[in-house]
Amino acid sequence: MRGRGAGLRVVGRRFAAPVMRGTRAMLCLLAPVLLAMAAGCAGAAGAPAQPSAKSSAFINGRWFDGQGFQPATWYAVQGRLTQQRPAAPVETVDLSGLYVVPPFGEAHNHNLEGPWNVRAVAERYLRDGVFYVKNPNNVRDFALQIRSIVNVPTSIDAIFAHAGLTGQGGHPVALYEDVLRLSRYEPAIGPVERGWFENRSYVVVETEAELEAKWPLITSGRPDFVKIYLAHSETERQQPPKTGRTGLDPRLVPAIVAKAHAAGLEVTAHVETAADFRHAIQGGVDELAHVPGWLIEGTTDVERVRLTEEDARLAAERKVRVVTTTVAGRAMPGAAAHQSHGHHAATGHGQPESAGMATQVLTDNLRLLHRAGVVLLIGSDHAETSLAEALHIHSLDLFDNLTLLKLWCEATPAAIFAGRAIGRFAEGYEASFLALAGNPLEDFEQVRAIRQRFKQGVPLSGAQLKDAAWSAASQSSQ
Repeated sequence: MRGRGAGLRVVGRRFAAPVMRGTRAMLCLLAPVLLAMAAGCAGAAGAPAQPSAKSSAFINGRWFDGQGFQPATWYAVQGRLTQQRPAAPVETVDLSGLYVVPPFGEAHNHNLEGPWNVRAVAERYLRDGVFYVKNPNNVRDFALQIRSIVNVPTSIDAIFAHAGLTGQGGHPVALYEDVLRLSRYEPAIGPVERGWFENRSYVVVETEAELEAKWPLITSGRPDFVKIYLAHSETERQQPPKTGRTGLDPRLVPAIVAKAHAAGLEVTAHVETAADFRHAIQGGVDELAHVPGWLIEGTTDVERVRLTEEDARLAAERKVRVVTTTVAGRAMPGAAAHQSHGHHAATGHGQPESAGMATQVLTDNLRLLHRAGVVLLIGSDHAETSLAEALHIHSLDLFDNLTLLKLWCEATPAAIFAGRAIGRFAEGYEASFLALAGNPLEDFEQVRAIRQRFKQGVPLSGAQLKDAAWSAASQSSQ
């Protein structure tokens, strides 16, 4: 409690100084959640909050067992699954032949940001059956405000990296300061001075000494993991960067990983090229936020993003997970405007020839990684939810329906919340599931036909779903 309270005072003090014109708006946003945050760690990432105290019996459902659907009766007791009928009275829920799958995950997205949009974002995710979300770069101060609003049975569960590590002038500095500041944050919170996002959404690190000095800042706000940026690390770095998109000096990656692992934090790396992929793997990261090929500059750069058999073998050997993000490049509005130094002014995403080549190399890379045994996770980066990513992967005919379903409802949730009993139906696992109208192994589009949702024994259907996220806020503040 002492650490969390101290964090609140730091956040409040830092709001006032650099954002003079936006202070009043930010404090207004902060006020409704102060009570929820003061309640402590009930919604801390990694541990489910108060489950349903009511016991339920789920009958006549067809439950996914990892290979197919089998008829079974499961009970939810204190938010956990069991096939042993409890002694206490139970409420019977007739699933009427519906096809039951674990809830889906979103391994990469930045749309969960602050109190101004948490309700809408949570509603979208719950509507699409996505209960588990990973945000690999965010404004630390705003994420702290909504910690108690997420990670409760009636809302989504989420983890945050806070500020990502990059080099001087590297991505995402210009993205936050020149684009998102004006287009996303000022409409929500009022005027924000340029430079306010430094050390809140990104931290510039150029040397190991600077890494050491800034480590307390990097870990402020208790991030759930660490995000680093590698971008075109095959090119010679210039100080300051004059052209192209850059990130960290790749020689810093092993030191960052060592410090993060010593603190019990995993490291996720943003990558764009095959060289970025190799530097990240060799540096010891745990996860790659993209597959090379998700975003290319033009037809001449296709080979810079193509992976080799050795790349895939090493990633599998070191158990590095890779997030798909196949829709990320095409979903970026005005890619050139999002990049520093005009790197994507000539991006191929609006050109049919290079767009087709980008899709081909991306699918080649994904097939290669899957064939090598690399764990793939479903994440969209820029879509409203990971439903768009899963459906796009399905349209690419990369995997059969069983493989894709397992990636989305088993591998992805388990990777986001390692150590939690989710992603399967087994004794003691969380009583969280989706009941679908049809069999997604026969028709993958059935993942959209969600008829019932339960999270830790709590029903999230009909009118309950509409206000689910905000009911979480009121519950945690009582």
